[in-house]
Amino acid sequence: MKLIRILLNSSVFPILACALFLLIEPASARQSVRKKYRGTVMTRENEPVIGASVSVKGGAGTVTDVAGNFTIEAEEGASLTISSMGFENKVVVLKGEEPVAVRLEKSYRNLEDVVVVGYGTVKKKDLTGSVALVNVGEAKKNASYDVAKMLQGQAAGISVHGSGEPGGYVQIKIRGTTTFGNNSPLFVIDGVPVDAPYDFSPNDIESIQVLKDASAAAIYGSRAATGVIIITTRKGKQGPVRVNFNSYAGVQEVARKISLTDRAQYQQIVSAAETNAGLTLAPANDPSNPSYVSNINTDWQKEGLKRGVIQDHNVGLSGGTESISYNASLGYFNQTGTQVGPQKYDRYTLNSNLQGKKGRFSYGVKAAYTQSHKGNYAATNGHAVFGGVVTSMLTAIPTMPVYDASRLGGYGGSDQVKNRAISANVVGINNLVNDYSDRNRFLGNAWGELEIVKNLKYRMNASFDRTDYENSHFEPRFDMGYYYLNTQYYMYLQTGHASTSLLEHTLTYQLQKGKHKIDFLAGLTYQEDKNEWMAASAQDTADLNFHTFAAVARASAKGVTSWKGMAALYSTLGRINYNYDDRYLLTANFRRDGSSKFAPANRYGNFAGFAAAWNISNEKFLHLPSFISSMKLRGGYGVLGNQTSLGWYDYQSYINNTTNYLFGDQLATGSTTVSVTDPTLKWESTTTTNVALDLGLFHEKLSFTAEYYNRLSKDIITAIPIPYSVGSFPQTLTTNAASLKNSGIEFTLTYKDNIGALNYSINANAYTLKNKVEKLGGKNNPVYGAGSKTEVGREVGELFGYQTDGIFQSQDEISKHATQDQSGGIKPGDIKYKDINNDGAITDADRTYLGSVIPKFYYGLNVSASYKNFDVSFFWQGNMGSKVNNGVYSALMAGQYGNAHTDELNYWTPTHTNTNVPRPLINDINNSRFSDRFVQSGSYVKLQNAQIGYTIPESTLTRTHVFRSLRVYLSGLNLVTITKYKGYDPDFISDGLFNRGFDYGSFPNPRTVMFGVQLGL
Repeated sequence: MKLIRILLNSSVFPILACALFLLIEPASARQSVRKKYRGTVMTRENEPVIGASVSVKGGAGTVTDVAGNFTIEAEEGASLTISSMGFENKVVVLKGEEPVAVRLEKSYRNLEDVVVVGYGTVKKKDLTGSVALVNVGEAKKNASYDVAKMLQGQAAGISVHGSGEPGGYVQIKIRGTTTFGNNSPLFVIDGVPVDAPYDFSPNDIESIQVLKDASAAAIYGSRAATGVIIITTRKGKQGPVRVNFNSYAGVQEVARKISLTDRAQYQQIVSAAETNAGLTLAPANDPSNPSYVSNINTDWQKEGLKRGVIQDHNVGLSGGTESISYNASLGYFNQTGTQVGPQKYDRYTLNSNLQGKKGRFSYGVKAAYTQSHKGNYAATNGHAVFGGVVTSMLTAIPTMPVYDASRLGGYGGSDQVKNRAISANVVGINNLVNDYSDRNRFLGNAWGELEIVKNLKYRMNASFDRTDYENSHFEPRFDMGYYYLNTQYYMYLQTGHASTSLLEHTLTYQLQKGKHKIDFLAGLTYQEDKNEWMAASAQDTADLNFHTFAAVARASAKGVTSWKGMAALYSTLGRINYNYDDRYLLTANFRRDGSSKFAPANRYGNFAGFAAAWNISNEKFLHLPSFISSMKLRGGYGVLGNQTSLGWYDYQSYINNTTNYLFGDQLATGSTTVSVTDPTLKWESTTTTNVALDLGLFHEKLSFTAEYYNRLSKDIITAIPIPYSVGSFPQTLTTNAASLKNSGIEFTLTYKDNIGALNYSINANAYTLKNKVEKLGGKNNPVYGAGSKTEVGREVGELFGYQTDGIFQSQDEISKHATQDQSGGIKPGDIKYKDINNDGAITDADRTYLGSVIPKFYYGLNVSASYKNFDVSFFWQGNMGSKVNNGVYSALMAGQYGNAHTDELNYWTPTHTNTNVPRPLINDINNSRFSDRFVQSGSYVKLQNAQIGYTIPESTLTRTHVFRSLRVYLSGLNLVTITKYKGYDPDFISDGLFNRGFDYGSFPNPRTVMFGVQLGL
């Protein structure tokens, strides 16, 4: 009912109601003379076309049988439409003769599709590099504020992880980890490179291509080492003015709950932990104490989670003439959180494109503006929310009330004496702490192209991308119990702006002579990045409700800092495409980049890519089976540079002349080097080798691609230790030191066909990814994370900890086992760890590898079908073979003062020994070690999206003289997750390089049910 109320109150309902009112069918129907027609549908090779759709416009339809025959009832003079997947559609006018003979021509239209690549376009059949084409229509069904999130499971080699936080960060990688710095790909929107696409509405997108290998991406040089995602937004087309309205509204909730203990169960576990530690019981948990809590039983998931709302509305206007065309759109997106609090994400977008041509001169202008507000779930200043707001909500004790009018701020808290627990009231923190981020972004682009002589064109492109932002944090005074007491107002305010200016000049020339076709591209580009910000913080007993820098100036305790920087990139580029008789294809790319981030002697790097393809199916001397309509073998090799691991001024050293040191027994002031630099610091380089086979079968009904790649990243910029005697802080040197290798196999399969009026398609992709560290620099010492280890010869960030070997059942068993605690604190009921090195003592040296966080297999499956005016689609995605360090489960199984998972109730006692859960123990130093107890399977299968829609017939809409098209749909996202994982969702963001696969309490992806309408006027 709540969903219905939301939809009734949204802007969708009145439009839909008006549309349905206008679509009422007239009661009368035209009488006419009809007769039966018989016919046959054949190919040019005189083979029957089985299952071809034969229909009369606005009337009945049928399908051909195994011999290609059909029978249909129609009027004389009616138009008969014959269609079949893999063939061109054909229209036949019935003139009374029988039988009706129809011959269909093969269609290779999908091979003629134009694909956008760097600084140009190419037909799909002429591709030589590794380029993935995303089905934008299907991707948009993953309703999201972020373009990157739409791509999850849509193409092989692309991994995407998001969260349920409104406006939250989305992690995307192409073919794994390439560098120790930023691994996000480069996004190019309408020819303009941008860092991230989250400020742009997915509704404005027309096409998406992903450049995955060096031969395809080398034209972007140093910016393409982690892959390139090319996005083209909608453009106007010749024709009358058209208005499109797209809207959806829905509800979101966390569908899966974690099994937590209630008050009585919690008190049982904590009392056992205190008894095992030799402590008296906490008054709140001692039934004999007057302070015993029996009337509070807070379910923090029930109190802390809520039903959120998501909605998106977009209206677009387009049209044009032979000389000019235009497209403009306005959009609004809103998402409220599923955790209690005022946090939400609001975004307003404006996107406009105009392009035209006059004689030999073509031109275009783009302007896009975004205004967004993001309310953040945030910790308090000086009072950590341990594990983040999600983990803190789950570990909050059930004997603490949500609200308490006697406390400052009105929210409940844990008492240090009575409860003994440090427990965050996340509901109170979310409502009292005001933390937000405001962004205003403008992206402008203008280009002009002049055809100097036939086939020789000069193009200039100028773009400007600027973001103004404000980050604000405010805390009132409050008392939420033990540790969470704030006696002063606190505020933090940061304002700033970042901009990128880009100027590009390119020359293109096309030459065709006989069977030879050559395309040339040459260009110069200059990019300038600027960033400037100022931040201030203040604390005072006086109210700081006015969140301004003036309020900071009046505060008793305050601080101000600022930063300003600039970086530049100058590049020359070139590309040659050669095509001989549509059989042999060659591509060569080259780019020389010069970056101000490097010292003058090492600023320039040269990057090139080469690719070749053989269209086997076009060879006349090869007689392939008739079911093979196209076959292409291709391969590529290239080198890309990277500088994302480098700061803007990392090549410069500084002197700190205010350093204090002891001289005798006196404190003296001296100087020390800040950040020792390596004068030979140079570009990272990534070399990719790619081999693939593209197949089209049964007149392109079935297309299949198998691809192998090997990517080696060398000279990775990282920090290596240096001796203290150098006198530098920090004691590290930024230099080219590490090497990584990624390899894998990718598969993509698409099948499209129809059975009469039933059209259906299956799109599947799957891929593997193997990662190996080749070098770490210096002495190749391993890098340890919090439960991980990275060393040469293995993956980055593999889980690393202790292996358990059951539970000690007796003191005698403890005495015979390797020593786990020199102080003798190990007792029956404690975890027994394996002595890996057999030295008689359990130490750090007994830690071992516990599993890979990289899945062995990723996959996505999209099945869609339409029958007459109904359509339905299902999208599944997931992975297999990964492990997760479940930090949330670890916190809930700690046996301490925080709340617990119900699994903890199975703890060991002298009378309950058949268990793998150790005895709870306050101040435990043994059982809580990171071990395989907390490593769980990260494999999952998820029904990411299911949608059913209905399109009002065109013949019905024509009568309204208003509507051109109208479709309504019901959609569900994140509907089913099949997994053994004990957290909210195994599909979470884990962005740490050396601590990947760690779930410390990421926001769970909510289940969403929504209703939408797509309207054309």
